[in-house]
Amino acid sequence: MTHVIRISLIVCLLLSGKAIAQVDTLRAIPEKWIVQSLRPETAQYLVFFQNKKKPKQAGTYIWSRQIRLKNNTIEVEQKWYSSDSTSYRYVYSVVDRKTFLPIYHKTIMQRSGIEAFDFSDAKIKGSDSIANNSKATFELATAKPLNWELDLETFSLLDLKPGKRFAINFYHPGGRTGPTFYEYKVTGDEKVRTYEDKVIDCWKLRIDYNEKSYAIFYISKKSKEVIKMEEDFGAGVRYKVKLPSAIVVR
Repeated sequence: MTHVIRISLIVCLLLSGKAIAQVDTLRAIPEKWIVQSLRPETAQYLVFFQNKKKPKQAGTYIWSRQIRLKNNTIEVEQKWYSSDSTSYRYVYSVVDRKTFLPIYHKTIMQRSGIEAFDFSDAKIKGSDSIANNSKATFELATAKPLNWELDLETFSLLDLKPGKRFAINFYHPGGRTGPTFYEYKVTGDEKVRTYEDKVIDCWKLRIDYNEKSYAIFYISKKSKEVIKMEEDFGAGVRYKVKLPSAIVVR
């Protein structure tokens, strides 16, 4: 009798279309996903911030992100430009080529100085070999998390399909909040119109930070690049739009 009830329940769920999607828990990225999707490139994004209370004021940036493949590692170098030179940000990250797990991370900003970290299997530690490292005494006992500073690169590696959900163990190096699993879900697809009336078929990958804040990433089904992002974080909104061609910025 018990078996009959279970079978009936499964049939009802399938017929009603309410089968629950499985969540892929990611502590690292499978090597085959990296091999299939990652390629060396320079991608640039126009980033637009707007305060809801002051809609006529906006911050605009150009984010340049360069991926380099080495024998056993992957290097990602970011340069964030704006009209305010004090907002310039340089980010350099090294990850393992088989897992995408971090090995080293450094950020340089005029406002906060240098922050550099070494990642081992059991802890994250401020790099003692970097001069003027403001995080030299930092130490956090934890297994390696994925680097949240490389979210756009990480999303391009995911095996995106209808209804897929991913619990990703992300961490912002040196952040107050420790490594945490954040759920991202494929909520559908959409054709995104870009330059010269070009249309790109994209997956929509969404994260809900809380009841009011969220972000949606539009990821090309063909190239797997993040084409744009829309984010609402309560007090303001932020957009990222991939530029059609990269320019040389020094």
